[in-house]
Amino acid sequence: MNVSFEELENIGIFTFMGELTTRQEDDLKMLLMKAIHGIDRSVLNFRKVTKIDITCRELLRKAYCTSVRLKNPIIMTEVPKSYLPEILNCRSNITGCSCEENETC
Repeated sequence: MNVSFEELENIGIFTFMGELTTRQEDDLKMLLMKAIHGIDRSVLNFRKVTKIDITCRELLRKAYCTSVRLKNPIIMTEVPKSYLPEILNCRSNITGCSCEENETC
């Protein structure tokens, strides 16, 4: 995983490249914490991502649900369509979901 970062006023744009796998879990977690808590408006661009494994998809889901709960949703662009339902599912009963079970994200 390679990530480039660009900041325009209060918007932070993270562009991911390559594969997001368990090996990058800690780096991804730190980056997502920065995106949620350290930047007014975060955009995550996945245009150059070739694979997102289940561990990283779960991190992305938790980050998205947390950002929605905090009323400042992170924006994810060009996520491979096959991953969208899982990543954007804040209704999941998976342990650790940050959204309420009946909340619509």
